[in-house]
Amino acid sequence: MSGNVHNPADINTLALEASVQDLQDDVTDIKATTDGLPVLSETGGTVTTDGTEQNVYINNTPLGVFRPVCVKIDFTNHTAGETVIVREYYRIKVAGNIILQDAVTYAGVPANPLISIDLDPNRFGIKITIEKTAGANRAYDWEAFYEI
Repeated sequence: MSGNVHNPADINTLALEASVQDLQDDVTDIKATTDGLPVLSETGGTVTTDGTEQNVYINNTPLGVFRPVCVKIDFTNHTAGETVIVREYYRIKVAGNIILQDAVTYAGVPANPLISIDLDPNRFGIKITIEKTAGANRAYDWEAFYEI
């Protein structure tokens, strides 16, 4: 018999094995891509003002480049008599200082009680603080979203 004659079942098996291997290669490539995608994470809590500048959210020394997305602060408990300052700080070099980028004063009842602060990508650290400068101490719930 000629070396070119094969059992048709053998050809189908070979084609099937090649297709399965191609599919496995595709799955491996997709997994490598998705494993490298950022994962959205969150944290949160409550801070009660006391007249000093207090940390709301801080990532002092991230393990690598991360993307802080936003911090949300609930001003529902804030009354007409309170004034607070919310500050946004970033560290932009290894072992550098945390540097003020923005400060916003909220006096009286805000039109929208849920404040959202959009954050910039960062490598060396970020901090959001709140400081009561007038009125009673109040509890502020907060949450932060970031990609790692």
